[in-house]
Amino acid sequence: MPRLPADWSLSLPALPSLRLGSCDHAGNPQLGRALALDELPDGRLMVLVAERAAPQVLAALRDTARVALLATSPRNNRTLHVKGRDACVTPALPHHATLLALRRDTLARELAEVDGFAGALFLDHWYDIPVHALAAVTFSVTGAWNQTPGPNAGQAVVLEPDT
Repeated sequence: MPRLPADWSLSLPALPSLRLGSCDHAGNPQLGRALALDELPDGRLMVLVAERAAPQVLAALRDTARVALLATSPRNNRTLHVKGRDACVTPALPHHATLLALRRDTLARELAEVDGFAGALFLDHWYDIPVHALAAVTFSVTGAWNQTPGPNAGQAVVLEPDT
């Protein structure tokens, strides 16, 4: 399966602001906040989502397996848009709590630097979620685009072939 090139793979931990989307069989779009993103050893992406915050997105993912993800750094606006067609929604596992905490800290630091939102209470609302209330969405990347504002915005990211 294709995978993101190394420069984007290495950037994923620094892209903490996440939106996950899908559409139902009728083509109705669904969008919600995702909380953490990680690349798996086989090149698939894994996204953590609070079940209570994105039930329509998760339902659409379960129905169609079509997925879109936008990952952004508030600090420098570096933005990656990826799509897949094989999304699988499963319960999060206990070890995902570590990833959730790491991504929360990254987002908190970036928002404090950029917007002065140090200690923002909305982060508690988003991230103080027990692991059993999270869904893990895994998918293979079928397309990716650089959406960082500037002259390269919208250009396709060339995926690396399966190794």
